[in-house]
Amino acid sequence: MGLVLLGEAAIAAAHVTRRAARSLSAVTWSVKARTAGFPLIRHNVFFDADYRSEFTDIFSRRRLPERGTVYVCAQDRQDDAQHPGQAERLLCLVNAPPDGDLRPCDATEIETCQQQSLELMRHCGLEIDPSSAQWVTTTPNDFNRLFPGTGGALYGRASHGWMTPFQRQGSSSKLPGLYLAGGSVHPGPGVPMAALSGQLAAETVMAHLVSTKKLRRVRISGGMSTPSAMTVGTP
Repeated sequence: MGLVLLGEAAIAAAHVTRRAARSLSAVTWSVKARTAGFPLIRHNVFFDADYRSEFTDIFSRRRLPERGTVYVCAQDRQDDAQHPGQAERLLCLVNAPPDGDLRPCDATEIETCQQQSLELMRHCGLEIDPSSAQWVTTTPNDFNRLFPGTGGALYGRASHGWMTPFQRQGSSSKLPGLYLAGGSVHPGPGVPMAALSGQLAAETVMAHLVSTKKLRRVRISGGMSTPSAMTVGTP
C-alpha cells in the first residue's frame, strides 16, 4: 500500500506485508506494432518448456527469469482471433520478484528478458515487427515508485494458503477517517475485485457517517434556581 505517502501517522494504519508474503511483480512492455503469424485473441499465454526454472529464478535467485512465461493482452482484438489489419496495441508481461524497493533492475537483465520473451513468442508463431514497434517498459522499480512500500508487488499479499483471503486488509484502517480500497485490500486483486473493494469502502464510509451523525438539539424544560451574583453574600 502507498500509505507512506500520507506521512508517519498513516504508515501503521494498516497491516504491513512482509517481503516473503508479497505477491509477484512483473516487467511489462506496452507495445504498438504490426504482428503476424499466431492467431492472437484478447488474452494469450506463451509457456516455455522449462516451466520450473522460471520460479527458481524468481523465488530462489531473486532475478528476472531467463526463460519466463509471457502473458500477452491483444487490446485491439476479441476472441475471434481476427487481425485488426494495422499496428495493434499489446501488453506483454513477464513475472518478476517483488524487490523493486531493494535493488534496481539492471538494463542488461531487462534487455535479455525482453529478447528471450520475443524469441519464445516467435517460436510459438507470433512475429512482432521490430521496425514498427513502439515500446514502453515498466519494471518492479517503476511499480514500487507508483505504489510505495510494495516492492512492486502487483497483487497485494501472495495468495498461498487457505487462510490468505482472511488476512487481507479490510476497508477500515486504524487511522480515523482513512479508508482503504484497491487490489491489495479485501476481496483481492484484479479490476472486478478492486472495483468491489471501492464499493465496500464507500459503504463503510456511509455507515460510519450515519453512526456518528450529530444528535439534533432539543429544548429541555426545567432547571435550577441560583441567586444573582449581585446578591450573593448580602445580609
